[in-house]
Amino acid sequence: MNQEDYDKIRDKCKDCKDNCLCEVVRCLINDCTGPTGPTGRTGDRGPTGPQGYPGPTGPTGATGMQGPTGPTGATGATGMQGPTGPTGATGATGATGMQGPTGPTGATGATGATGMQGPTGPTGATGATGATGPSGGSFNAAAMVHDETNTVVPINEAIKPSITNLSNGITYDPTTGEFTVPQTGQYLINWWFNARSKNTNTECEPVALGIELHQTYPGFNLIAHSSTHNRLSCCDTGTISGNALFAANANDKFRFVNTSNTDFQLVPNDRYSASFSITRIN
Repeated sequence: MNQEDYDKIRDKCKDCKDNCLCEVVRCLINDCTGPTGPTGRTGDRGPTGPQGYPGPTGPTGATGMQGPTGPTGATGATGMQGPTGPTGATGATGATGMQGPTGPTGATGATGATGMQGPTGPTGATGATGATGPSGGSFNAAAMVHDETNTVVPINEAIKPSITNLSNGITYDPTTGEFTVPQTGQYLINWWFNARSKNTNTECEPVALGIELHQTYPGFNLIAHSSTHNRLSCCDTGTISGNALFAANANDKFRFVNTSNTDFQLVPNDRYSASFSITRIN
């Protein structure tokens, strides 16, 4: 505080008795100051200052609740159909299934009523006695044989069923597989053989199994041929079946032969592995 200031304060506080500065201050603070004058008018507003820099971004608020799902829009038009793809390759034909067992024989039907006897015709003249025919000339000549084994039949070897069910005039030799007809005439033969391929080549290429019926005496002739319906892979089983109507002379001999490109094995189907029957019909 300079002298000028001090003098002003002294004049203002002229009633104070102490010239000491601290007394002067006390006088100013307490009771030496006069009453407060009226508040002066508010000064004019100063010009607006320049805009400050933007404050920092506040933290992100909490996610609000999800609103309701809007309505489903209309279904669009169906697109054009694409082109048809290429046809796939035909799958391989499955192996022939095993033949089922023979069903039971049906009951014999009732005997029909005896017809009325017609009038007796006139007695004809006695004809001349004919020459005696060779033994076994009856149309009832027949034979049936079958097999129940697992015999392997090599290529070009005879098939030799081992069991003779019936031999009436027609004879059968199981050691050679040959049967002999008793008289010149026409014969009907039926056969089936259940066979498994014994093909052992490394690629196991499928092959058909086949048999042939041969005349073996007095000459060699092919009578008939049959084979499996499908080619068989290694160890697959198929049925070779067929029939033939042929003419023969008395004492001709015949047999079945494996004419496949591989050995095959007879396989029992339930019980039988092979069977054939022959009958003279004329």
